[in-house]
Amino acid sequence: MIRSLASLIRSSLPHTRLPATVYHRLAHPRTLNTTMSSKAPDLDKIESAKRKAAFKAVEEHFNSSMRFVGIGSGSTIVYGVEAIKAHLEKNPPPPNHMNWFVPTGWNSRKVIEQAGLLPIAFDSLPGDALLEVCFDGADEVDEDLNCIKGGGACLFQEKLVACRSKKFVCIADYRKDQKRLLTNWPSIPIEVAPIAHASVLRELRLIGSPDAKLREHSLAKTGPIQTDQSFYIIDAPFKTLLSPLDEKNGSRADGKDGVWSVDTLAARIKQINGVLEVGLFHGLNGAQAQAAGMQGGQRPVAVYFGLEDGEVMVRRAPELEK
Repeated sequence: MIRSLASLIRSSLPHTRLPATVYHRLAHPRTLNTTMSSKAPDLDKIESAKRKAAFKAVEEHFNSSMRFVGIGSGSTIVYGVEAIKAHLEKNPPPPNHMNWFVPTGWNSRKVIEQAGLLPIAFDSLPGDALLEVCFDGADEVDEDLNCIKGGGACLFQEKLVACRSKKFVCIADYRKDQKRLLTNWPSIPIEVAPIAHASVLRELRLIGSPDAKLREHSLAKTGPIQTDQSFYIIDAPFKTLLSPLDEKNGSRADGKDGVWSVDTLAARIKQINGVLEVGLFHGLNGAQAQAAGMQGGQRPVAVYFGLEDGEVMVRRAPELEK
């Protein structure tokens, strides 16, 4: 059985990936001080909500006959892997069938391995292989199922895996459910080439993010946090992002006065030289992408929110509503 969240993440994450304060908060829930609320949340309740959402998502989207399954990063996915392991124990795969799990980075690979499952690197997949599904978390999700991701410094590989999956299924807790992005979550993570970080920061200021900052370790002498690609992460605050409905109703979302929509801002940031990827998962979902002749999309087909009362709320893409 998978160990507790705190001990698992402490053992699976390298010291250079996350500040030591993250481990301290996981091990001692009462010390949590989140930027999303001035009041420390009930961490036990949050973890219970994540776990129930993960088990529900896996129940509805995973089966033992799947060959390739994507596994994202972050604390929520620990419970997704736990649910997958429990499913496989009750429902073994067909004879001579192998279940392979594609991690989005070093951390998620360790979670897969510690659960006794078989990882396979993204670049080791057969050329014609598609992932049946990928399970991943999010930092914030809006009413159109657009997501902010990258708070844990995994970003580029998460998007690679999502876009090679028939469907991306998101698992989150009730705090992540917002009408618009950048409501509670403070900034957009952006993965950038180290040599270009200063010029990227300058251009971000020009398009409406004057307080964009390079993400650094809590211990200053260890320098900037690096991704699995040895790139840096910039956290860029913007005004609350507008939705397609806002635009239909006449709101300007082209960057004037720093007001953007999800799609227009993602496209604008991606144009900046030195940017590898933007932490906005938007556009087509997997079903829409396949209908258009593509292999997958970066927006989830469904989001499973674990609620405070122990229930799970599922929000699906409108075209997939049951």
